[in-house]
Amino acid sequence: MAATVAGTGMEGVAGNGGAPGGPALIYPPPEIKNIVDKTAVFVARMGPSFEERMRERERFNPKFCFLNPTDPYRAYYDFKIAEAREGTGAPEQGPEDGKVEPAAEAVPEPVVKPPEPASYEFMADVPSMSAQDLDVVKLTAQLVARNGRDFMIALMKREMRNYQFDFLRTNHSLFPFFTKLVEQYTKVLMPPAALNERLRENVENKFALLERINERVTFRLYQEEERKKAEEEADEERVAYASIDWHDFVIVDTVEFVEADERMALAPPLNLADLERMSLTQKKAALAFEFEDLPQVTEDADGAEMEVEMDEDMDMDED
Repeated sequence: MAATVAGTGMEGVAGNGGAPGGPALIYPPPEIKNIVDKTAVFVARMGPSFEERMRERERFNPKFCFLNPTDPYRAYYDFKIAEAREGTGAPEQGPEDGKVEPAAEAVPEPVVKPPEPASYEFMADVPSMSAQDLDVVKLTAQLVARNGRDFMIALMKREMRNYQFDFLRTNHSLFPFFTKLVEQYTKVLMPPAALNERLRENVENKFALLERINERVTFRLYQEEERKKAEEEADEERVAYASIDWHDFVIVDTVEFVEADERMALAPPLNLADLERMSLTQKKAALAFEFEDLPQVTEDADGAEMEVEMDEDMDMDED
């Protein structure tokens, strides 16, 4: 049984020939059908959570109305999901084309996460900093590891106004790196008994050392596979959103520029290499120089208004 539906000439109602033993299917127009078919394949492969994200992100897009349960194309969408999950890939005898849908890929078995090995004790990621700052941080960490925490507190009080020692503050970005160096230097200068036993075991029992190396290699391979899977999922999402009409947008806000913005004197931009080579003292000096160069437009305007008002009041008093 087939009947023409008002709309595009390509739409139609199919009977049980579209879905055996199921309700009648309303075939969407070609531009909507391609989106429905792709979305159904991704939902069958990635689960209902992907459909929820699509419904939330595309709730204002009329091309994704088939995600609503009351939409007339919902039955066709559910049929394509079931077809993709079964992997039949049966040819569709729709009014618009007779192409064969690709079968869904087999779901791979979940990979068991290997145990994460212990982190290296004498390794630390060096952040972006100048050579001068690195030397100061290393030397300060050695002195703190040798003399204790009281030395660090006294150094903080003495160098409170020295920007070169800002890394001693807990809220500074270099403080975690400095703390890590202090711990490592402390273990080197005053090694605990357990550390010496582990080093002696590494020399005497080489098979245990090889076993730990194998665990690290296995965990590193697992991390690489997970990274590749994340990249593949991101690529699939980009393909899924490639069919969105990005020309259908709404202006949210408009940024306006006034004359004060054009007269504002800004410091020349710095590239990343120059910024990394600067020491903490140089960065602080450059930041203070930028604030000094900013024009005080508001204060000048207010001052001019106050002068005009004072002149007017004086004239009125004289009259």
